[in-house]
Amino acid sequence: MNKRIITAIVQKDIKTTFSSKKVWIPMIILPVILCIVLPALFAYFGIHTGLIGENANDLEKPINDFLRSFPNDDMRNTLAGLPTLGYKSVYFFLNFMMIPFFLMAAIINSMVTASNSFAGEKERNTLETLLFAPITVKELFVGKVVAAFIPSLLITFAAFLINAIVVNVITYPYFKEILFFNSTWLLLMLWVIPALVIFNIILNVLVSARVKSFQEAQQFGGMMVLPVVGLIISQASGLFFLSPLLLLFIGAGLLIANVFLLKLITKYNQRNTLFQSQIH
Repeated sequence: MNKRIITAIVQKDIKTTFSSKKVWIPMIILPVILCIVLPALFAYFGIHTGLIGENANDLEKPINDFLRSFPNDDMRNTLAGLPTLGYKSVYFFLNFMMIPFFLMAAIINSMVTASNSFAGEKERNTLETLLFAPITVKELFVGKVVAAFIPSLLITFAAFLINAIVVNVITYPYFKEILFFNSTWLLLMLWVIPALVIFNIILNVLVSARVKSFQEAQQFGGMMVLPVVGLIISQASGLFFLSPLLLLFIGAGLLIANVFLLKLITKYNQRNTLFQSQIH
């Protein structure tokens, strides 16, 4: 593969992404709301008012299930030692219920950038130019995947760091513990989310290459959010928790799936086969 060509595709796609308001505005707003504003408000009101403690009965069951079954003794002991149900609810929400929100932000951002790849080229009438350019289909796919991966992951990491700073400023005087920098969150951010973003991007790029519009590609990509909704419900009900071991297995499964999808991409060596639905 020609690295210079791939770099040119990446630069062009990233520039196109951030020149379109319908693409970059949702990519910024969603992580800010889900990953920064929501946890900060929950932490503040949970600690400084009685609002969450008075309405935390729904979280009492998963908290008790967590105390019985979670393998990390330090986190169990910290949670059990907190004085009120409100404090326990804040600690539980920030450490566990927040995980699916970061997964959702990463999925939606990668879906938006990846869906804008081939489908966006079609809407801008620039796809035919790419088809006749002296580049291979593999170089084109790799360039599109990398161009979607970089902004998606950087925005997710930025949201995580800002969230960690803001929330710890609010909670540290009460919990005497720095949140988010434990094995669960480090595995999530450094192992699961990069693998998930790559998986979602490859899948959406493949779909984007076969549909005719940005909206069509997004409709399919939206299906990836459903498993995350299932995770939120499962954790809230106490059905299971995303322990470090489970996150390790999830990341490994996504890595295997990524290898399979990348091999699938290499089979698209005939441009007419890959883009036949794009040309009228």
